Amino acid sequence: MLPIYGRFLGDFTAHLVAVDNEDTIGEVAAKIAVHSIRRRLPAEPAGSYEVSIDGRVIPAEVRVSHLSLRPLHWIDVRWKR
Repeated sequence: MLPIYGRFLGDFTAHLVAVDNEDTIGEVAAKIAVHSIRRRLPAEPAGSYEVSIDGRVIPAEVRVSHLSLRPLHWIDVRWKR
């Protein structure tokens, strides 16, 4: 397990989330979004997530193990445009 900080853009707070090396970025996005969507941010109909790490958008199917994430790495999640 790897602890990361994740923030859903538009929310005022980040969350400490544990991710597994075999998680996909799509799964990581869902782990972060669950703390914000329908709590402090509204849901979007048929919305899907987009993840940005160090300014780069990462495809949803990429696994955490294929990235060079460090403990407490910062990840931004937003609605896919």
